[in-house]
Amino acid sequence: MNIRKLLILILLLPLTGLQAQETARYGRESSTMFGVSNVNQWDTYLSNERYHGGGITALSQISRPTHWFDRRLYVQHITQGNLALAEPRSDKHKSISGFFHWQVAWQYQFLNDDNEQATKTNRWSGAAGIGLQTRLGFVYNTLGGNNPASARAALNIIASGQVRRHFALWQKPFVATLQADVPLTGAFFTPDYGQSYYEIFSLGHYSRNVRAVNPFKAFQTNLLLTLDYRLKHNTALRVGCQGQYMQSDANGLKTQDFCHSILVGFVRNL
Repeated sequence: MNIRKLLILILLLPLTGLQAQETARYGRESSTMFGVSNVNQWDTYLSNERYHGGGITALSQISRPTHWFDRRLYVQHITQGNLALAEPRSDKHKSISGFFHWQVAWQYQFLNDDNEQATKTNRWSGAAGIGLQTRLGFVYNTLGGNNPASARAALNIIASGQVRRHFALWQKPFVATLQADVPLTGAFFTPDYGQSYYEIFSLGHYSRNVRAVNPFKAFQTNLLLTLDYRLKHNTALRVGCQGQYMQSDANGLKTQDFCHSILVGFVRNL
């Protein structure tokens, strides 16, 4: 698979979850958003320079109630793809990056989030729980060299929570939602200092290439703030801003992948 096909696949993967909408039941919320991003990257495996640039992103969210705890326990699926092009201050070469993010979380609703009732009253609702998250990606440096690319891979158990505010503005119903996802524990992949991927995957030279996730060696978090304006009974326009922060310091190598995005799309309640 060439790099062009890989980039297209990463961007389209978040949209595959939309095929299940036809089997939705009451209480299900499904949204799709697209946006533009500002990225900041630093990977000492490739270069000591910091890279800045922009990209595009696609995000899909699906949340539905389960039969547990009087239907207050919701399961949420999030899939996201990011593509970016960045360059250092010297502007002599560029980096191409692609990331795929998937997670499933079980969130207990502290207040009954009945969307039909929420459009008529101003109130808060909140949810919190745990989930499973995976991140896959790559950064490719056009400068070339013996090691022109760096891989990203992580599998985490996360704490996931959101707070939601239903309110009226100009006699129109709005919903504001803030969600945060923070890893509690997990593992991530990293090469060792001076180690090539050929040594790892072809020669089988393992050198502490799987490390534990913790706030000191591999801190990751995701913040998403959205605002919904209801267009119809079960359809709303959604705009949002997102911050994704991923960094690691292990095996003599440091990475930072910071991404800020502006998103717009639609949400359906069924």
